[in-house]
Amino acid sequence: MKKVKLAIAFLWQGIIAFISPLWIGLIYMDITGHGKGYDYDLGSEVDIYIVEGIIALILWSIAILPVTMWLGLEFYEIKKRLATIPLLSFIILFVIGIAFIGLKNFLSAFGIR
Repeated sequence: MKKVKLAIAFLWQGIIAFISPLWIGLIYMDITGHGKGYDYDLGSEVDIYIVEGIIALILWSIAILPVTMWLGLEFYEIKKRLATIPLLSFIILFVIGIAFIGLKNFLSAFGIR
């Protein structure tokens, strides 16, 4: 049963890590008040997008932090040197997610053209 939990947690972390570049880009755009894009003047809608961004940031944190910490502890119990595997796998899948959506598209979410 422990191996099944470990596999499910690792799969969950992989999915979240893969979609995190898009998720983080949208969070950044919302929190900075550019929820529809950088070419729009949102006026009074800015507050709504900021709150939406904060909620999305909280949801992203809830989706990734507990499972990553739990996986780190589980791998630490197996062998101390393996404790960094969940973090390294997150970074690798994050970079693969950036490559999948394109570096230019990823950077455009942060206003870099």
